[in-house]
Amino acid sequence: MTEALLVLLLSAAVVVIVVLVLRGRRPRRPAPGRVDPLAGQPDTWDPMRIGPGDVIGYAGIDHVVRGTITLSEGGTSWYEHLLDGSTGRRWLTVEDDEGDLELTLWQRVEGTHLTPDGEVVVDDVVHRQLERGRASFTAQGTTGTPASGTMDYADYATRDKVGLLAFERWAPTQSWEVSRGRRVTPAELTVYHAAPEA
Repeated sequence: MTEALLVLLLSAAVVVIVVLVLRGRRPRRPAPGRVDPLAGQPDTWDPMRIGPGDVIGYAGIDHVVRGTITLSEGGTSWYEHLLDGSTGRRWLTVEDDEGDLELTLWQRVEGTHLTPDGEVVVDDVVHRQLERGRASFTAQGTTGTPASGTMDYADYATRDKVGLLAFERWAPTQSWEVSRGRRVTPAELTVYHAAPEA
């Protein structure tokens, strides 16, 4: 009986050793590595798809889109995107003006105490009003505005239309925010759209 028990124990030991050896020979899966986040990006970007989380490169500096405001007035819609980069914050306006794409980068001008009344002089340069109105808006992400509402605006330009000024007021009791603008072309920007949420 002890001989049969010994044979049984040796047989079990051989089976265990064979199983362990065969398991060790199984190919191991490599640990998950890093994935190229831009692999699925198209070679071109869509200015009407810009939104929070996108990265926009301009003049060698990357800016993250922190928030987007969608504005509409009289059947026309346009977008303002808050960009945050190493040189500070700025806004990018995207508008399809009757088939013409207009991209404008804006930088806030602090402490001017200007109002959009008549001609406006900044740094000895005269700016004349192009348009003025009230638009409804919705905001997503970080914008510094309410989630929705109405706002007043007035757009000004120099005679040659190169120098741009924008006045915005997000509440009737608020003072006007003043920004200087510069038109940019799509070729001056590099846009990486954020991956859609799964």
